[in-house]
Amino acid sequence: MSEPSISPEIKEALSQQGKTDLTKGIQHLFESDDGRAERFSYDLKDVFFDFSKTHISDELLKTYLQFAKEVDLESKRHALFSGEKINITEGRSVLHPLLRDAQNQGITTDEDLTDQAINARDKFFQQCEKIEASLSARQTPVRSIIHVGIGGSVLGTQLLYEALKRLTNEIKIHFVSNIDGHQLMTVLAQCEPSETIVIGVSKTFTTQETKQNLNSISDWYEQAEITDYKQYFYAVSASPKDAISFGIKADNVVDFPQWVGGRYSVWSAVSLSSVIVLGKAKFEEFLSGGALIDQHFYKTNLADNVCFIAAMLDHYSTNFLQTSSKAIFAYDARLEKLVDYLQQLETESNGKDRQLDGSLVDQKTSPVVWGGVGTDVQHSVFQMLHQGSAVIPAEFIMIKKPDHKLEQHHKTLLANGVAQTAALLTGQDIDTVRQIHASEKLSESVLKSKVFSGERPSSTILVNKLTPKSLGMLLAFYEHRVFCNGVFSNINSYDQMGVELGKRLAKEVLPNLNNKETDELQSFDQSTQQLINLLND
Repeated sequence: MSEPSISPEIKEALSQQGKTDLTKGIQHLFESDDGRAERFSYDLKDVFFDFSKTHISDELLKTYLQFAKEVDLESKRHALFSGEKINITEGRSVLHPLLRDAQNQGITTDEDLTDQAINARDKFFQQCEKIEASLSARQTPVRSIIHVGIGGSVLGTQLLYEALKRLTNEIKIHFVSNIDGHQLMTVLAQCEPSETIVIGVSKTFTTQETKQNLNSISDWYEQAEITDYKQYFYAVSASPKDAISFGIKADNVVDFPQWVGGRYSVWSAVSLSSVIVLGKAKFEEFLSGGALIDQHFYKTNLADNVCFIAAMLDHYSTNFLQTSSKAIFAYDARLEKLVDYLQQLETESNGKDRQLDGSLVDQKTSPVVWGGVGTDVQHSVFQMLHQGSAVIPAEFIMIKKPDHKLEQHHKTLLANGVAQTAALLTGQDIDTVRQIHASEKLSESVLKSKVFSGERPSSTILVNKLTPKSLGMLLAFYEHRVFCNGVFSNINSYDQMGVELGKRLAKEVLPNLNNKETDELQSFDQSTQQLINLLND
């Protein structure tokens, strides 16, 4: 039997703290500390973090610093940056930060790994220049890129493109991730074959959805009677031989190191399509933003480390404040894909029930991560957020300076975001309701329906301006936050075994849908057999 990943002393201290916080709430913390907002806010110049509307306190931070010592978080942080194989189930290092900064914060790293990172970046940029030159030389201009991937092979670069596309050239990127033919046909209807190139992204180049979508796009070219369409296809993979075997020309294959995980691959050649339209300089600025947070995370004491503090609050809420989900709201339409990206980053990384030694976890791991964009969500899920029976920690991301001239629009947007954080904290009691509606003849039941309990935690991340640099900072912050939570729970944040079973069974179900005469249904449970029979009917 494995040792508990949290000592009885720490668990008891946090349990007692949780009971106190659930009873007293958050407002009393402000009432007893005039400097609370400033003390629990952290200014990293381009990005400002305000954690004061959460249950954070000096006592809570002190306990988590002790917890960090017990789980040896600082040594594990060093292991991450120095190239130790912390992804133990797959026997790999986790060195995507090297792609952001090959100097690696001054840490002595295996020279071969450093060379791999430098070579990967150099080769990637060279390939970008080569592709851009070939596109410029074409008689028919390229107006569309179809990026084909799934999961980490699409979410990061799609976020990068959608957030920064105002800075791009005239080429439009269309993303195909789902095996659902409706998505593919919608994209193809927007593209002209002779003006389109295709970039297939898969770490192994064995992903069923990606290969099938690429084959269907090949059929689309053939139906358009374009015989040399293979020159329009490019591949990004950590297994270039498999991409070539699939049919991609060797000169059109860009590779990246095996130690780059899918959901951490936005910093790598996986973002080829976005780099083509954004340009090398903008992508390097994005990498530099990520490197700034790497420096902060590695060099800053945990007591002032925003990645550690955010992870601490995640862990505390999930394990000791009885919450099971976390909501993220981006008050900027350009960050529409951020929640999808962060949902995969956190839940695929830390949605685990096994410790590093294979034994069952003795804590709650990743909460459900969900959210939305701007004022849209205020007219849907915020009813539950304010008055629902479950308390859900919320995170608000706002951009101080817009890239448009509709000043009043932006002020109204920001006013809504700030007001929501205030409303979640303070709520509205029955006396206030009666005062507001004193001139109206409302029944007691109606008046009570307007009561808001308040005491609902939220944190705010204020980005000065949405640039490649600040976006890089934001994403690297969430990565290291996920790392800390993985250390707290003693799990491997860098594999994804949970996706394998369903994929394997899908391969067993498919022949039964293709062949109605099969006798293999008996290997499935009764419900699954029934569903297959209905689909075959």
